[in-house]
Amino acid sequence: RRARMSPWRAAGALIARAATRGGIATSSRARADRAPWMLAAEARTRSRASAGWTIANTCSRRRGLSSHPPAPPSKASPSDGVVADVVAALPGLGLALAVSQAGFALADGISAAVGAPMAGVPCAVLLGAGINNAVALPKWVRPGLKTATGTVLRVGIVCVGAKLSASDVVSAGAFCVPAAAASVGAGLVLIPRVASIAGLHPRLGSLLAAGTSICGVTAVSALAPAIAATQTEVACAVANVVLWGSLAMLLAPHAANFLLGECPDAAGMWLGLAVHDTAQVMGAGLTYEQLFDDERAFNAAAVTKLTRNLALAAAIPALAVAHSCEKTVTASYSKVPGFLVAFVGMALVRSCGDAYYGAGSIGVPTTEDHGGSPGGPPRGAPGGGGEAWRRNMNALGDGLGAKACLATALAAVGLNTGVSSLVGVGVAPFAVGAVGSAIVGGVGLVSALTLSELIRRSAAAAAAGGENG
Repeated sequence: RRARMSPWRAAGALIARAATRGGIATSSRARADRAPWMLAAEARTRSRASAGWTIANTCSRRRGLSSHPPAPPSKASPSDGVVADVVAALPGLGLALAVSQAGFALADGISAAVGAPMAGVPCAVLLGAGINNAVALPKWVRPGLKTATGTVLRVGIVCVGAKLSASDVVSAGAFCVPAAAASVGAGLVLIPRVASIAGLHPRLGSLLAAGTSICGVTAVSALAPAIAATQTEVACAVANVVLWGSLAMLLAPHAANFLLGECPDAAGMWLGLAVHDTAQVMGAGLTYEQLFDDERAFNAAAVTKLTRNLALAAAIPALAVAHSCEKTVTASYSKVPGFLVAFVGMALVRSCGDAYYGAGSIGVPTTEDHGGSPGGPPRGAPGGGGEAWRRNMNALGDGLGAKACLATALAAVGLNTGVSSLVGVGVAPFAVGAVGSAIVGGVGLVSALTLSELIRRSAAAAAAGGENG
């Protein structure tokens, strides 16, 4: 008995038999065996395919005959991308700025509690690192932190150049210049070699040399982008400045009085050479003045430190070129980053302005320094603009450059630093930092002892001449 087939199977069998007998289109028997609804469906399919081909062919011919190519897709304006980047960076920049100002407030509180000055920038770095390790920062603050450690840092470095003036060297005295040159030069040459012996990366060795030899955190932040230092290396160098500079600030005043107490100028000069950061030097000088009632040592420390800071304008480009020489056989000053050229240019502008107004930038000018009547304008300064010029340039360097831009950038460095990144560093960087502090401080002590001896012999010769007369 024949099994009954479903209508669908029967239709499939008919189509198969028709195909074996010459195909659907040529088999009249197959067409006769098919149901009318099947023939209608095939006709609709053929008509739709033909219409579709005709439309496609017509469109292609029209595109080929057209003299105007299709319009390209619209592109976003470059300004739209800039605005989007700025908006994305605002949260991170705001966080870094808030942490930097909190660091200054924390430093003021510590200074009031212990009775000695405390630098605000290291406090901002440590505070940022503590926040980053205590809580998980959201991803939307990362673009702003990257902008802070890049663009904001470079702007701050250029602004810091407004604090450096060649007139400071003239005001500092003749002996202070070779002493600062010897101390800074010894640190920049020997500390990288010690770091290489200890197995540290050359970038970290240069950061330790700049921070220890020149001006602490400011030198580290100025050199880091020029040599493409990592966040971990920058944080490690800042930690060295905080540790060894703070210890020197506390111990150096007592040692200076013990070794050089008979010559306040020599004692103050050694404080200006042995302590790292500018704020730490001011703290050491103030401690010496309060302990031993000697203001001359404080003034000598401030002048020496300002003279030492001037090495920043030459040392940072030189170190940048030295690192570029490691990668290429021939290197030139064209490889110095543009922001460092602007930094040196800003220092030249400050120096030219001070020369034009005929007065230095150290301390508060007196009427004798002005060369005029009390309360009158300085000699050679038209309209008394010299004081306004120095005040504005110092505000640019200290206010915008150091306390705003650099503090914000280094707070962002702290916010990007995790404890896990410093765990693998070990004690080698801090040992190199200790050796570097000993080198810079030792050369400074030799210079101070030499100055003390020269002053003693000069005083003895003057006394002998007075007795003979």
